[in-house]
Amino acid sequence: MTDFVLDDALTFLSVIDEGSFAAAAKKWCISSSVISKRISRLENHLRVQLIQRTTRTMTLTESGQVFYERCKKIKADINDAAANISQYHQHPSGLLRINAPMSFGQVHLLPAVNDFVRAFPEIKIELILGSQYASLIHNGLDLAIFISDLPNTHLLKSRKITVRSTGVYGAPSYFERHKIPQVPTDLIHHNCLIYMIEPVNRLKHEWAFYHNKEKHFVPVAGNLVINSSQALVKAAIAGVGLVHLSSFIVTEELKKGTLISVLDPYCARDIDIHAAYPNQQYLPSKVRVFIDFLIERFNSDNYWNQA
Repeated sequence: MTDFVLDDALTFLSVIDEGSFAAAAKKWCISSSVISKRISRLENHLRVQLIQRTTRTMTLTESGQVFYERCKKIKADINDAAANISQYHQHPSGLLRINAPMSFGQVHLLPAVNDFVRAFPEIKIELILGSQYASLIHNGLDLAIFISDLPNTHLLKSRKITVRSTGVYGAPSYFERHKIPQVPTDLIHHNCLIYMIEPVNRLKHEWAFYHNKEKHFVPVAGNLVINSSQALVKAAIAGVGLVHLSSFIVTEELKKGTLISVLDPYCARDIDIHAAYPNQQYLPSKVRVFIDFLIERFNSDNYWNQA
């Protein structure tokens, strides 16, 4: 169906609803002759006469009555659809698909989601943990959490939800047996537990530190390499060695005192955590309220420091 048929059908509805060509022309702010041309064009396209016209009267033909009733119903359906979608975007509801890194998702995002769904019961959450869904749009995601590095693409927008740091952590039992490192190079004397990203890098491991705003890499070594941050935390708590991780991974352990932070002056302090979402003109309310919820929760010192 061509666009002009839709326009002419709406014109036809206006003529019947307003009761005359002149009244419809006034409503559309166009001349009566334009209205007449549109009706004639519609009738020619349909190859049927819709309106019996005289100089003084206007009546629907049988076909015109059938067409009018169908068009009236279609217009009502469109108006209902517009009202529903407008309400859908104004009132948070529907399915919200979220992707987040495994550690941040398990430690912090899942408890936040639990509280969120209690506050917004009409929103359903599908939480996907891990980095296998890095492409939001291709995987139909509504939102993803990124630590530090955001994808460089115009297809996404983002909001910063909090800022965290990195650190080197060890258990009190470990420091009973080993001196606390004072500078990063002291790590040569310590058993450093390694987070394995790529198996090909097994022979060389480095931790990044900062001095006078310059980044330096310090070679480290240890007797345990794991591809899980949570497993590294457990090993560190057991006193096996030191770990170098984002502070959000060990929030509870630092509060409880089962881990101690060292080398703070040399660790990165400004790791941004972003919520990214597809770049679109109208952000669904379910996405907007969830991001607002995260910012209020995670951008507060009360959250990170509460006992």
